[in-house]
Amino acid sequence: MIHIINKNFILGKLWGSQNKQPILALHGWQDNAASFDNIAPLIMKNTPVLAIDLPGHGLSSWLPPGFMYNELIYFLLVKRIKRYFGWEKIKVMAHSLNAMTIYWYAATFPTELQYVIALDFFKFISISTDTHTSMFRNAVDTFFKLEESYVQLSYTQSEIMKKISTGIYINLDESSIKILMTRGITQKEDGMYIINRDPRMRVIPIHSMFSSEQVEEYAKFITCPYLIIKGDINFYGEDQELFYKTLEIMRATNDTVQYEILSATHHLHLTHPKDTAAIINPFLEKYD
Repeated sequence: MIHIINKNFILGKLWGSQNKQPILALHGWQDNAASFDNIAPLIMKNTPVLAIDLPGHGLSSWLPPGFMYNELIYFLLVKRIKRYFGWEKIKVMAHSLNAMTIYWYAATFPTELQYVIALDFFKFISISTDTHTSMFRNAVDTFFKLEESYVQLSYTQSEIMKKISTGIYINLDESSIKILMTRGITQKEDGMYIINRDPRMRVIPIHSMFSSEQVEEYAKFITCPYLIIKGDINFYGEDQELFYKTLEIMRATNDTVQYEILSATHHLHLTHPKDTAAIINPFLEKYD
């Protein structure tokens, strides 16, 4: 357990030795540390993995009332964890939203990262200024609606599985969903289930809404070894041209950038762990 501020805490799970600095594994939006259950045991021998539940996810604390979740919170948490353990440099494996967050961190504190493994996403999604205005407005309105209308609901086991499998995990198979639910739901004394995730997580994060010019400039500051593994389902969230333009800028200033495409979906580390680990382990042999 990592205590952050006051009574708030971060929980996680460790694979491997407690006597060696682990890879810090950061899950995606609305997921939890269990998303690394399949791949962590396949990571190169003698390389520990510490996967955490981010605030509002899994078994970790929710933010206090009145606060909105965003990447700045996760950014600061990475810095806080580094300070907590006294690490000189951080080793990171991050998926989706937090692969974006680590991109920001790597550009801001380039000397603080030993290496980064980015799963499916690697940078912020670029949007125009006028689009940002409307998205920010909608995010704020949604936040207040959720805050004012929240009532914790209980479900039977079949009801909660149906709700989750037809929501954000609609593209995951049942076994993958069950893995995420080991930290995603809690059974109450009456036998009913509740969702652990803070409902405010449904607000689209707003700090990742940077212009393409900003995102491209960040790429020039990243100096650590960087492995990017992309699923081939064309889930970019933006114009592919911007995605690959930023990648080429990174490559032009950092010859350790490695980009691989895997025949897999967005949660490639959960659904295709062997194939994903087969790409990660040679990278770790060079840089861990």
